[in-house]
Amino acid sequence: MPQKRLSFLSSAFLMASLLTSTSLASPKHANKKNEKHAVESGLENITVTSEHRAQNPQKIGTSLSLIKGRDLAARNVNSVFDLQYLTPSLQVTPQFGSGQPDFEIRGVGHQDYGSSNVSPVGVYMDETALPVPWATNGLMFDVDRVEVLRGPQGTLYGRNTTGGAINYVFNRPTDEFHAAANVQVGSFSAQKYDGYISGPVHRGVKMRLSFESQQGGAWQYNSDGAHLGNTNRSALRWLTDAQLSDTLKVSINLHGSLDYSDGAGMHLYAPLTTLSVYKAGAPIYPQDYSRNITHWGTSEFFAQKLGISTNQKPFHHIKTGGASFRVDKRFAFGTLSNLTNYDVSNRREYDNFDASALSIADVSFNSRANVFQNELRLVSKENKWLNWIAGIYYGNEYLADQFLSSITTSAPLNRSVMYSQKVNTISGFTQATLRLTPNLHLTGGVRLEHESRDLDNFRAFSYSSSGEVLNPSNTVAHRNFSYTLPSWKTELQYTPVHNDMVYLSISRGINSGGFTTYNTTNAAASTNPYRPEKLLAYEIGNKLDIPQAHLRLNLSAFYYDYHDQQVLSALVNSQTGLIGALVNAPRSHLAGGEFEADWSPLPGLMITQSGGWAVGQFDRFSSVYSATRINNIFYANYQNKRGTALPAPKLTFNGSATYHWQIGHYDASAGINYSLRSTYYSLFGPAYNVAGYTLWGATASFGPHNGRWSISAFGNNIFNKKYDVTRNYFISGNNIALAGMPGTYGIRFGVSY
Repeated sequence: MPQKRLSFLSSAFLMASLLTSTSLASPKHANKKNEKHAVESGLENITVTSEHRAQNPQKIGTSLSLIKGRDLAARNVNSVFDLQYLTPSLQVTPQFGSGQPDFEIRGVGHQDYGSSNVSPVGVYMDETALPVPWATNGLMFDVDRVEVLRGPQGTLYGRNTTGGAINYVFNRPTDEFHAAANVQVGSFSAQKYDGYISGPVHRGVKMRLSFESQQGGAWQYNSDGAHLGNTNRSALRWLTDAQLSDTLKVSINLHGSLDYSDGAGMHLYAPLTTLSVYKAGAPIYPQDYSRNITHWGTSEFFAQKLGISTNQKPFHHIKTGGASFRVDKRFAFGTLSNLTNYDVSNRREYDNFDASALSIADVSFNSRANVFQNELRLVSKENKWLNWIAGIYYGNEYLADQFLSSITTSAPLNRSVMYSQKVNTISGFTQATLRLTPNLHLTGGVRLEHESRDLDNFRAFSYSSSGEVLNPSNTVAHRNFSYTLPSWKTELQYTPVHNDMVYLSISRGINSGGFTTYNTTNAAASTNPYRPEKLLAYEIGNKLDIPQAHLRLNLSAFYYDYHDQQVLSALVNSQTGLIGALVNAPRSHLAGGEFEADWSPLPGLMITQSGGWAVGQFDRFSSVYSATRINNIFYANYQNKRGTALPAPKLTFNGSATYHWQIGHYDASAGINYSLRSTYYSLFGPAYNVAGYTLWGATASFGPHNGRWSISAFGNNIFNKKYDVTRNYFISGNNIALAGMPGTYGIRFGVSY
């Protein structure tokens, strides 16, 4: 049985009904200029840098959400997978429970666990791109805010994306000495330790050293009582800001993380019939009726191949490290910036994709990625009539990857895919905003990108149970795929009255093509590339502040016209049946919108509400739907997907209510929050739909006005909702699901100086 939760925390939350994350700045963080405004209206004056200059987001003509760092801490957001519960139209799922996150914004994304594929949603750390998805989960600490931009990006950023961008903005070194440390304990023996030291070290030089360590939290178990799900992650970041002169600044970011966490366990939501597919009369294993239970185990051959035991727990061992070097030189007409970044990532991972102790779908990743990037850009000085930006981006990626899979229980077969991939990307981009009148602004941007991908020494071997390679000639020495494509944006902003801005934009985004590099016994066929996807986006929106009512309301609506959408569909292997693969859907479309509202009806009370709606369908697409086995050979059955809904939740809602008050020399807060996701409809049929769910959470905090110490508490999924975050299959007859976290509670104690 699972470990006992902290029952006294559960009781405290149920008795006190303590309720969500803090949406107002605490007095010790509010500057004097804005302190009076914060008390009177309850709405913060926020500055963002999504367009490489300090701006009020209410003046930016794009759908943009902000997640404050203090909200991440208050709601115990420890990984990228939890971001979706704080902002609309965002979905982040671990593919098959692996360490690879899939990001989707407004339904734009592809659910895929391949190491070599490029996400349609770009992830950035302080404006530096992280193009390797499995390396994005270890540095999310000491964050000032997260900026989530929806829609195609590329005329402002180094990378080109169709879905949007997620930019983490870290806390910078401070002008005066400050230090803080926090200790957190929670359900399932989860622990977290974090802190920082920041301040000047020399004239013009400031540094900030921050760290985080997470341990424990195993909430799944197998039939023998062994637990799964412990986190074992540590990370360190060292920031340096050096003001060398009045016009020259240098910033250095050294960072690294070690993640030796358990993997996630799948559960069988339907009987396991895989063996009976291959052999008449073979046993059928019952489904799991508890989402907390899981199973693992593998064959002796596969264990020997990986150097593990046959009862090894699934694990994600991911190591990342790197450095960023930025130089800003200010001139009379603007600022010239150069960003250089080099990152190294290693992934060694073992997953059990069959949710059983049998060797039906056991997989392993052994990957190494090196990424070098350089971006040179010139941003104009703030001007009354014209502001512009121009830049050149170069990226070089090297990936050495090995993917192993074992299905020896159902067929005497193990497989491996090994290859290396080099990606070279060079692009030029520019964007300018012309103020036609004080109330009417016209923005235009363009980008031209060339990318080349080289796939080398691709080997797709099958092994007998004795280890013999059955197809040694199944190799491809070299494949190249390249493209040169433009993307662009045009936007019109109009401010009819003070504090109300209307915008209309049309933009075109590109997402890289590539190769499906797994699950194959035919190297030549599998290395046929899928093409870049092109998305033409139409968006209209309104951003409104009503200070007298202490209300902020933002609305947006969009229509997406897709060409060559990248879709995780399937191909048919003649020996094993259906296998996943990325393919292109020639034409499809999406439509929907979002709203975000902040309202402070009473002093100290903040109510937030946001929601997203997205629907879409294929206009021209035929894909593999099933496989038929005839004389021990599988044949593909195709289905016309015209009119079929795109695979994404149609509705997402997030909301919170937080109340702050003073008790003598102390500040207190209590709040409640919720997040709703509607049903996810799978392309593979209703058996793989993921039912919608709603999660409720609560937070509370207490501490003195001077902020020298604080104690806070949180509860996530406080009603212990039973739900799945993804459903899929790796091989026919093996329907598996990844369960969401059960109810968890915790207490956090912090000190600061």
